[in-house]
Amino acid sequence: MRHITHAIAAATINELDPRFDTHMLEKRILRLHPVDVAQELLEFQAAEDTLHQFSAHFAKWIDAEFRGQIRKTRKVNTESLGGQESLNQEWEKVVGQIV
Repeated sequence: MRHITHAIAAATINELDPRFDTHMLEKRILRLHPVDVAQELLEFQAAEDTLHQFSAHFAKWIDAEFRGQIRKTRKVNTESLGGQESLNQEWEKVVGQIV
């Protein structure tokens, strides 16, 4: 991620319930930081499915960026940014405050 920073993601995760999924986090960050999300999406515009590619990359980034502060729980079926139902990662916070 070049425009969605660690600080943006951490602050947003802290606003969410102890269990959250990737789509929920994407939607909340889009609401709070639309320009940053738009700039990230432009990085994936050559992909066949821009939103899907962004989402997959974002989930991997979240996993690496917050390792030890969140943990994977299960796959959940939720609506993506593109309005399609799909399986994505659910997370659980393992610390009180994400930094």
